[in-house]
Amino acid sequence: MGAPHEFAPPTLRDVGEDDEFVYVIAVGETSDPESWQLALMECDEEAVEDPQEIALGWDTYCLVVDPGQATHYGGVVECEVTETRLRLTLTSEAAQALALPTEVSFGLQLTADQVSLLKRGLTRVLTSGRRNARPTLLHT
Repeated sequence: MGAPHEFAPPTLRDVGEDDEFVYVIAVGETSDPESWQLALMECDEEAVEDPQEIALGWDTYCLVVDPGQATHYGGVVECEVTETRLRLTLTSEAAQALALPTEVSFGLQLTADQVSLLKRGLTRVLTSGRRNARPTLLHT
């Protein structure tokens, strides 16, 4: 699990992706690796077929909050992204594991290209894995 976070920043100013092993989209307070960051990892398609992964609930996307690497599989009920805001509604279990409120909203100070990257990445990640773990509202 990971240590609870003292805060989640009101504004996110950096976004990036990595597709080396498993696809990851991350959005953070700044580009400094020590700053607050939310990373969302796509579900490995093999996990959807693996009985052990299914039993552990690992057959869906994964969220990680740094610093501390607080981790939760699934848990996004709603996700909305505009040019200036990211809004997430989390299950109570996900919110507790990630030390976030169930309703969290971040201002975005990103370029148009960065917002496009965030929208594409969130759509890719949040539609991966187990169908019943996907958000009921995904507006990107």
